[in-house]
Amino acid sequence: MRANDEGGMGLGDGPAPFGGPLLPPDYGEIRRVVEAHFRIEDAWIEEGSARFLVSSGDVKESFLEAERGLARLGYMPFLRSRGDGLLMIVLPRPSPPQSKPIWNLILFLLTIGTTAYAGYEMSLVLVRNGLELNPIYGALSFSAALLSILGLHELGHKFIANRRGVESTLPYFIPFPSFIGTFGAIIRTKVPAPNRDALFDLGAAGPLAGFLAMVPVAAIGLRLSFVIEVGQIPPGTIPLTPPLLFRLMTHLMGIPLEEGRVILLHPVAFASWVGMLVTTLNLMPVGMLDGGHIARAIFGERGHRALSILGALLTLALGWWFMAIFMIYFSLMRHIGPLDDVSGLTIGRKILSLLIAGVAILCLAPAPGVSFQWLLRILERIFGLAALSP
Repeated sequence: MRANDEGGMGLGDGPAPFGGPLLPPDYGEIRRVVEAHFRIEDAWIEEGSARFLVSSGDVKESFLEAERGLARLGYMPFLRSRGDGLLMIVLPRPSPPQSKPIWNLILFLLTIGTTAYAGYEMSLVLVRNGLELNPIYGALSFSAALLSILGLHELGHKFIANRRGVESTLPYFIPFPSFIGTFGAIIRTKVPAPNRDALFDLGAAGPLAGFLAMVPVAAIGLRLSFVIEVGQIPPGTIPLTPPLLFRLMTHLMGIPLEEGRVILLHPVAFASWVGMLVTTLNLMPVGMLDGGHIARAIFGERGHRALSILGALLTLALGWWFMAIFMIYFSLMRHIGPLDDVSGLTIGRKILSLLIAGVAILCLAPAPGVSFQWLLRILERIFGLAALSP
């Protein structure tokens, strides 16, 4: 036995009394699980947790096996670097998030209502100008298009969470009477991702799944939209800076855009623009956003903190100041990271991060009235689309 340099009580090979939430019989079981996958150099109790200095040849796989074994006992381990060794901290596993599916259903139905109303309002402009016959069609199509993008985004997170053994709830849609009818959707998790690979997957799955829905929605929406003269723009129409994905799809679909003509978006096309905005904001490398998880998995804690501030500033530059304020606040909060924060990210995921960065660039959506023509010109030249500029 020894007294460790942080004041915790050293433990020998046998069970020892635990203070706090750890019960005396648990220590022996915990130690046996850890010993089955790691070599224990030292062990002690500190702040109600069991702590082990460990070593292993294959840290990533050993930790996953130990994590599964400890989960069956109702505990979860954290693995961190400590000097030249590895420190494993074992804490009681929190209870799974309590979820009543009836609330998920109620919120989903309310969000259908608020998004349909938003679609109805924007369709009235088309009806008054003789471009649409029935605003109900626009209302329902906008709601279906937007919720398919948001829904697939959240289901992407849910699917990966289930695959990775991360307890999570069903998606909670957030109804909000506004020009888009919703604040999006979220799922709740109660435990961190097992390792950096899983943290990356959790962050990437939502935006990529949403993007798969967004592309066909945008294609359908652009086909339903109207190419009109600038002088025919209805009063009160909000001018949008088209994301690069819109410009690319307009070019590939052969939609004519001569000088002096613009596209008046159909509600389905506008739903895809909202999806691009959601993707843009979610992929900012800030806090606990999807991009924040990805940045934390790739660059670690220090890199994540720096990128969080940069992401918030970029959001502010894009004109989304309300979201930027929240991002600045959350960038000051520490990201807990994965349970195993020692094992690195696989090469395949690092390569995939370049694809995700490409998705973020394609979906880059400045706020109305914010001109990013200089940036779009650069991106158009990179993608070989200089001819798309109006």
